[in-house]
Amino acid sequence: MAYILGFIFADGCLVAHKNGYMGLDITSKDLDLLISIKKILVSEHKIGRKERGCRIQIRNRSICEDLIKYGLTPRKSKIVKFPKVPKKYFSHFIRGLFDGDGSVMIWQEPRWKHTWQIRVSFASGSKKFLVGLEKSLRKWACLYRGRISALPRGYHLRYVSMPECLSIYKFMYQDNPSIYLERKKDKFEKFVLLKHEEKCYNS
Repeated sequence: MAYILGFIFADGCLVAHKNGYMGLDITSKDLDLLISIKKILVSEHKIGRKERGCRIQIRNRSICEDLIKYGLTPRKSKIVKFPKVPKKYFSHFIRGLFDGDGSVMIWQEPRWKHTWQIRVSFASGSKKFLVGLEKSLRKWACLYRGRISALPRGYHLRYVSMPECLSIYKFMYQDNPSIYLERKKDKFEKFVLLKHEEKCYNS
């Protein structure tokens, strides 16, 4: 559930309907992930198609009320603040947030003999949210080199140090979690393999 909460803070939103009822929308390009979320939430709501991928709309008063307690509101993108998440659930929350609005990039850097490099980013329309995220990652994941920068439509928190990027990787996937986006985890594992091969080649 902590993973789903993180994913909702990234790719979910509360919608206030004209009849005063509140609903939860979760959008993703990954249909299999939405199916997993639907099962965990024990939801009978249908998953629909839209231009940017797939969407599930959940009308459940107790779920929406719980999300509001965590600080989620309609039109949250530019005003949402980072929620209080207990330490024992924090890695799962971060993994859900990363699967929604995070990215990992690997490339060969020609300036340093084409060595493999890595960068991890979290994006948000709310600078306050990323400030809270950076502080929490300092506290619970021992990360100290995150940098928040402006984007055309928001902000991103970046980590460019290889040790810290690998620390994020180990932190998010500790204890062999059952739910995550494979394509993002695979990028980290590809980088680890490439760095190992690079080290063997240069030794």
